[in-house]
Amino acid sequence: MLKLLYEGKLVRADSRILEASSSVTLIKTERYCIVVDTSSRDKRDVIIKGLEKLNMSPRDIDIVINTHRHWDHIENNDLFKSAEVINYKNYRSLKDKEIEILETPGHTWDSISVVYGDYIVVGDAAPLKDNIIKEVAPGINVDRELALNTLRRIKSLGKHIITGHDGIYFQETLLNTGRTKKSHSSLS
Repeated sequence: MLKLLYEGKLVRADSRILEASSSVTLIKTERYCIVVDTSSRDKRDVIIKGLEKLNMSPRDIDIVINTHRHWDHIENNDLFKSAEVINYKNYRSLKDKEIEILETPGHTWDSISVVYGDYIVVGDAAPLKDNIIKEVAPGINVDRELALNTLRRIKSLGKHIITGHDGIYFQETLLNTGRTKKSHSSLS
């Protein structure tokens, strides 16, 4: 099961970021309850209420995966006191046959993405749906060309992409043509 607890938000004026809070994704495998990215401190109640709607609490989360270490993706890690925190440094220690973690550098050198079934949670490898649609590197990056190559690699997987700050970008593979049809709706 995958559930988007919060789809994220990014507000800009000119080239300045005024507000940023990452998406928060719950993944339940046979083995673990996982939260990918924990957003900014002001989204704490949103996360708790999202879990409560699923008859869960922060105590039920076994693992927190941080796609990278920027503040707007990690400020609620402490909410999950009993969870193991997975990031770029230790992601190889996660043993779950339903989860694959990919290195996805460009936004940061240590960015990772989480593949689960037909979904990939990419953090700021694609902060907004427009990054995917227009194939534009994230505005903040350590290497623009590397970020674009990572974005292209993510798109080539044909998965539904959970962006860092803009919900889910759905991709539907057309079986007869081998092409990809893109949809821009969001999962609630």
